[in-house]
Amino acid sequence: MTTVEGIPNVTPYVTYGLSKDSLRWTAKATTTSWKDQGSHGYIRYTHRATMTKMVAGDVYYYKVGSSQDMSDVYHFKQPDPSKELRAAIFGDLSVYKGMPTINQLIDATHNDHFDVIIHIGDIAYDLHDDEGDRGDAYMKAIQPFAAYVPYMVFAGNHESDTHFNQIVNRFTMPKNGVYDNNLFWSFDYGFVHFVGLNSEYYAGKMTKEANAQYKWLQEDLSKNKLKWTIVMFHRPWYCSTRSSGGCDDPTDMLSRKGTNDLPGLEKLLKDYKVDMVFYGHKHTYERMWPIYDKVGYKSGDAGHIKNAKAPVYILTGSAGCHTHEGPSDTTPQSFSASRLGQYGYTRLKVYNSTHISTYFVDTDDKVGNFLDRFYLEKD
Repeated sequence: MTTVEGIPNVTPYVTYGLSKDSLRWTAKATTTSWKDQGSHGYIRYTHRATMTKMVAGDVYYYKVGSSQDMSDVYHFKQPDPSKELRAAIFGDLSVYKGMPTINQLIDATHNDHFDVIIHIGDIAYDLHDDEGDRGDAYMKAIQPFAAYVPYMVFAGNHESDTHFNQIVNRFTMPKNGVYDNNLFWSFDYGFVHFVGLNSEYYAGKMTKEANAQYKWLQEDLSKNKLKWTIVMFHRPWYCSTRSSGGCDDPTDMLSRKGTNDLPGLEKLLKDYKVDMVFYGHKHTYERMWPIYDKVGYKSGDAGHIKNAKAPVYILTGSAGCHTHEGPSDTTPQSFSASRLGQYGYTRLKVYNSTHISTYFVDTDDKVGNFLDRFYLEKD
């Protein structure tokens, strides 16, 4: 919970329970004050509380506030790793151009279609704009889905504009044990190990942080025993662009190739058999064949790949922002399996230890037409 005014002399808290009429348990919150980096330097207050002893599969009702005022009652289902995982994944979502996507995410959430929603950078456009009022408007817009399912975020280039101030203070992600911030993390869910990384460390030539993240990632992947591994970051490594060479922005390539001072990530992902990579930054949708070091591994069916020899890359940056690109704006690359020009987001479904699927939801269409159905299978 974030407020624009402090709550002096009272303790904020969350009260929760298994029925909206019986909120039996209470968890006290801690408050962090932080200054917006606009010209006025407005102060905001983020209040964080941790609910404990949750039982997988149970629905919990909750409200937040203090003795001065309380929110409405919301609810969420505690994730059940024994069930199929259903996720929405996207990047580059504006509070203005992205409202069709936001509205469809709200509808799908209330129809129980998601277990988690993951935003892979470039949030609100921008969280810090208008002295932070843009961020407040965005948080209000997404509340009808973010209050009901976990909403996971990490930084894109638009979050680095304020030295990550807004994303660090507005959100709470899993701790990485290296830095006390939201900038890279991992979590397990059923058969899947998810990893969110900060590609802006590379774009900003933040050598110390990039090396610390690399060391953490190497250790994290070495401990992972789950069947599927999905890695996400903001800047794309492979895609079709106006250039005949595809994704070739030197800044974007830093996290893939590395330099003498910055460790490249691509070999690490290949060595630890990462199955799928999601990114954004380019405002379009494209799915690649399995690829490593610019070599695409094609097989008989682009819509159903078994025992991929390298990670499958999906560019999903078309949720809705100030610019947009479609297939007619780009030169297709040899490793490109599918390109779409609609606004929308990607759905991921993990069935079991051998099958996962993705498809693109066209939010230009009022009912959310499903496109580019894709299945990934392994023994």
